[in-house]
Amino acid sequence: MSKSDLADETKTEIQQSGPVDLLIGVSGAMNWAELQQHAAGLLHGLQESGTISSVVIAYPGEGEAFTEQADTDLPRLMSYPLSSSDPASLPWLVASAAQKAICSLAVELGAKTCVMLHSDLEMLRTERVELLTQPIVEQQCDLVLPVYPSRKFDGLLNHSILAPLTRALYGQRIRYPLAPDLGCSARMCQKISESASAHERGEGSLLWPATHAAISNYRVCQANVDVHHAPQTEGLELSEVLTSLAGSAFAEMEKYAPCWQRVRSSQPTATSGNISPQINDGEPVDARPLIDSFLLGSRNLQEVWGLVLPPVTLLELKKLARCAPESFRVPDELWVRIVYDFALAYRLRTINRGHLMGALTPLYLGWVASYVQEVAERSPQAAEQRFEQLAKAYEEGKPYLVSRWRWPDRFNP
Repeated sequence: MSKSDLADETKTEIQQSGPVDLLIGVSGAMNWAELQQHAAGLLHGLQESGTISSVVIAYPGEGEAFTEQADTDLPRLMSYPLSSSDPASLPWLVASAAQKAICSLAVELGAKTCVMLHSDLEMLRTERVELLTQPIVEQQCDLVLPVYPSRKFDGLLNHSILAPLTRALYGQRIRYPLAPDLGCSARMCQKISESASAHERGEGSLLWPATHAAISNYRVCQANVDVHHAPQTEGLELSEVLTSLAGSAFAEMEKYAPCWQRVRSSQPTATSGNISPQINDGEPVDARPLIDSFLLGSRNLQEVWGLVLPPVTLLELKKLARCAPESFRVPDELWVRIVYDFALAYRLRTINRGHLMGALTPLYLGWVASYVQEVAERSPQAAEQRFEQLAKAYEEGKPYLVSRWRWPDRFNP
C-alpha cells in the first residue's frame, strides 16, 4: 500500500504526524461505538508504562465518523483501505489483507511498534495490548503471537495441521501461526509490507507472518492471553476451509522449500503472560458421524487416494475402515504421512487442487474422530500433551517429507 492508496485525510495526517510509538490496527470491519468506548481509556493506560507516548488506531474504510477528532483523551484515529472488502470473503482472507495494509501504514508512519487485532475488539484493552508490545519493546522480539485458552475440541485444524506443520518445517514451536492478533516490530512491519499482495501471491492466498519471520531469522515470541474469539468457520463447508487454510500452508511450503529443507529441529519459543484457565469443554462430541464420513470416503475415493498416497498408506487406511468404531484410532505417524503426501500432491498438481483438498476432508474427519475418542475422558492438560505428541511426530516424520519432496517418483506405485 502506498500513500496514493490512502484517503486524503489520512495522507494529510501522516504528513503532519510526529513520531508514532504504537500503531494499533483493527483487521476488519468493527463496531464504531465499541471502538470509541475501548479507545477512551487506552491512551492513558499505555502512557503510564513510560515507553509509549504516541498511539494511533487504524481502522478499515474511510471512517467519516473519525475524520475530525477533538477529544485529546483518545488515541489518534486513522483509516486505511481494505482491498478484501467483499462480504463473501472468508474471514481469514480479509484479516490477511488487513494485516498487510496495516503494516504498510505502520511503515508510512514510522511506527516503532505495531499491533494488529481481531475485529471483535476483545483484545483492545491496555493490559492485553501490552502483552503483544512488551516483548518487542523489552526483549527485542520481532513478532509476538498469542496463545489463546481453548477447549479440548476447539481449533482442531490448527492443532492437527497448521501448528505442527509450521513447527516441523520452520523450527518454530508456535501454537497459533495464523492468529488474528499479533504484535510486530518496525522491521517486521517492513518485511510484511514488502511481501507480495494477495493478487500477486494468487487468489485466496494468505499472509503467514510466522513464516516471514522464520525465513528472515527474526525473533518470535508468544504471549498468553485471556481472550477467546468466536470460531471463524461457522456456516462454512469443511472442504472450503481445508482448501483455504491447509491449501495456503501447502503453497507456502512450495515457495520456501529451500529454506525449510535446511531446518533439522525446532526450538522452544519464549512465552510471556500468565496461562489462562482452560475453558469448559462443553458438550461431548459424537465420533460416529465423523467415522461414517471417513468410511464413505474410503469407499468412494480409493482411486483418488491412490494417486496421492503410497501403497503402504492405502493398506493402513483399509485396515482402519474395518475397525470397530470404539477402537477407531489414527496413529500419529500415519496422519503425518498423509498430510505430507497431500502437500506433495498439492505441489505436483497431481489432481485439481480443489478436488485434492476435498479428498483430504474425510481423512481429516477420521483424524478428528480418533482424537475425540482418545481424549474424551482426559483433562484439558492431557489433551494439550496429546497435541505436543503429534507435533513431535511431525518433526520425526520430516525426513519422509524431504525424501518425497526431492524424489517424488521413488515412492509411487
